[in-house]
Amino acid sequence: MKQLKPYFFGSVISLLAVFSSCSSNKTDPTPETPQLTVTAFSPSSGKAGSLVTITGTTFGTDVNAVTIKFGNAAAIKPKTIKATELTAEVPADATTGKITVAIAGGNTVSSKNDFTVTVDPVEDYSAYTKIEHTGTANLSVARDGLAAAALGDYIIFAGGQTAANEFSKAVDIYNIKTNTWTTAELSEARYQLSAAAAGTKIIFAGGVGNGPDSKTVDIFDIVTQTWSTAQLSQGRYRLTAAAIGNKIFIAGGADDGVESKTVDIYDASTNSWTTSQLSAGRRRLAAAVAGNKVLVAGGSGDKEKVVDIYDNTTATWTTAELSEDRSHCVGAGNANIAIFGDGKTVDIYNATTNAWSISNLSTFRYDFASAAAGTKIVFAGGASEHVSVYPKTADIYDVKTGTWTTLPLSEGRDLLKGAATKNKMLFAGGSTDNGPSKTVDIYTLSK
Repeated sequence: MKQLKPYFFGSVISLLAVFSSCSSNKTDPTPETPQLTVTAFSPSSGKAGSLVTITGTTFGTDVNAVTIKFGNAAAIKPKTIKATELTAEVPADATTGKITVAIAGGNTVSSKNDFTVTVDPVEDYSAYTKIEHTGTANLSVARDGLAAAALGDYIIFAGGQTAANEFSKAVDIYNIKTNTWTTAELSEARYQLSAAAAGTKIIFAGGVGNGPDSKTVDIFDIVTQTWSTAQLSQGRYRLTAAAIGNKIFIAGGADDGVESKTVDIYDASTNSWTTSQLSAGRRRLAAAVAGNKVLVAGGSGDKEKVVDIYDNTTATWTTAELSEDRSHCVGAGNANIAIFGDGKTVDIYNATTNAWSISNLSTFRYDFASAAAGTKIVFAGGASEHVSVYPKTADIYDVKTGTWTTLPLSEGRDLLKGAATKNKMLFAGGSTDNGPSKTVDIYTLSK
C-alpha cells in the first residue's frame, strides 16, 4: 500500500481545528423586541364620551405611561390598560382620523383605519316657543350680587356676597344634560362682577372684593374642564358683559367710585385681549346682543339714556338713546331683539328694522334679572317701588309674536342673576328681607 505523506495528516488536523474553533464561537441570535402595534379598535365610530376598546401588543400595564390621540385631538390617558388591550373615552375635541398610541420613552403607532367621530343631530332651540316653571334647587351658598353665564350644557353662578357680608369665591355649576350640580371656586372672592360666554369659554370678570376694585377674570373652559385667569385693563365693579361670535365685550363699571368708559374685548378663539371705549362712563349698565350688534345701554353716570352700539360687521361704534334715564338698567337679547328696562317700562330694539319701541312690564321691577332662550326673553324678580315688596313673577317676551306673558317665581327677591342654554333657564340667588337667598328657579322650554 502506498503510504500517506506526513503533511497530509497535518493539513487535516489544521482543518479540524478551524471547524472546531468556528463551532465554539457561534452564539444564538438575539430575540427581537416585541413591537408596539394597534391591530384593531371597536366600535369604529362614536361621539364624545363613547368608550372605545383598542387591541394590539406591548401596551404594558402602566396607565400613566400611555397616551392616546383621536385624530387631531389632544392626547389623553387610557381608562384601563392590559398588555394587549386599552380602553379610552372619546374626548370632546376628537376629530375623525387615526387612533394613535404612544408609550413614554418608546414608540408611537397609529391605527390602519380611521375612527369616525359622530355628533348628535343639532337641535334648533330657537324653535322652542313654550316655557314653564319646572322646579327649584339650591345654591351651595346663599348670596346676592353674583354673576351668571351659560354655554353648552353648563349654567354657572359665581361670586356674590353672603349673609355675613363676606365676599364669596363660590361657584355653582349646573349640568343640564345630567341634571347635576358641582362646585368650584373663583381665584378671588368678589361680588358685583359680570359674566358672559363665547367659543368654549365662560368668563367672570371684575367686581369688588377685599382689595382694590378687581381686574381679575376667571375663565372656565367647558371642553377641558379647567380654570385659568386673565386681567382686565382696568379694575372695576358693577360692569356688564355680552358676547357676539367669539368675542366677549366687558363694558363700563366703576373704578374707585368713578364711572368708567373702558371696554375690554376678549377673543375666545385667539385667547387675546383688546380695548375700546364707551361714549360715556357709567355703572349699573346693561349689555345685550341683537342681530350683529352689541348694545350697551343705560346705567348710572352723566348720560343715563345713552346706548353705545357696536356693529360686529363693520367693527364701528354708534350711539342711540333710551326713552328715559335707566340708572339700574337690565337687558337681554334674543335673535334680532334686545330689551332694556328699569322700573315698569322697557325699550325694545329691533336690529332688522333698526327701530326702537316702548312696552310695559306687568309690574314695577328694580334690580331684577334677565335671561333669553328659545323664542323668549325673561325678566324675573326684582324689588317693587314699595319697600320690602318683591314680585314673585317673571315677565316673558316672545320675540316672534311680540307678546308678553307671565310665570311664577318661587321666591320674591332682587339682586338675583339669570342665565340660559339650550332648553333650560335658571334664576339664582338674590336678596330678601331675610338676607341672601340660595333659591334657584328652573324654567324649561319646549316646542
